[in-house]
Amino acid sequence: MGRRVSAARVKAHRCYTVEEAADAVNATPQTIRVWARQGLHVLAECRPILILGCALKAFVDEMKEKRKRPMKAGQFYCMRCKDPRGAAFGMVTFHRGDVSGGEMEAFCEDCEGAVRVKVKEADLPAWSEIYEVDGSDSRDP
Repeated sequence: MGRRVSAARVKAHRCYTVEEAADAVNATPQTIRVWARQGLHVLAECRPILILGCALKAFVDEMKEKRKRPMKAGQFYCMRCKDPRGAAFGMVTFHRGDVSGGEMEAFCEDCEGAVRVKVKEADLPAWSEIYEVDGSDSRDP
């Protein structure tokens, strides 16, 4: 499993060497060099190569935004498929939690692995239109 890179420790007004940048974002120096080939702005005219903190922060934040996968109504995030998926067989089970809602549980439509998502009470009618909601805890709107 890959490392979680984070720009939280990067100082925007500081210059970093490749090794310092790697330490700051919890990556390897080789990863920083790959990022430089992929578009991370570096000051290559000087040796050692320097990276502006603001450029590093912006690059990491942009990478995180590209990885986001927004889910539509009625979708679950499948950890096996690494993508938003629908429920297999059009059936979900609702487990009531606290007063504000509960949890929908189903099987992934592709890999048939278990998937879950937290659901607010107000969103239950929308889920009922898409899927057959099962469970003794569920109430009809």
